[in-house]
Amino acid sequence: MTTRSVRIPDELDAKLAAMAAEDHISVNSAIIRALDEVLTRRSQEAAITAAADQVFADRTELFNRLADT
Repeated sequence: MTTRSVRIPDELDAKLAAMAAEDHISVNSAIIRALDEVLTRRSQEAAITAAADQVFADRTELFNRLADT
């Protein structure tokens, strides 16, 4: 496990503390959860973009014909 020191603006820290209290978890756990959610979402978005790009690449002719109509 890695230890990092992070400077968090007061307003964001207050929101983070409130969220942690609401979820009955520590601020540290809230940070880890939020970071994990962001990284997971980014990975999912990249996979969706790659799949969409592949569909467009595989169906270029069809999309060009549709654009002409």
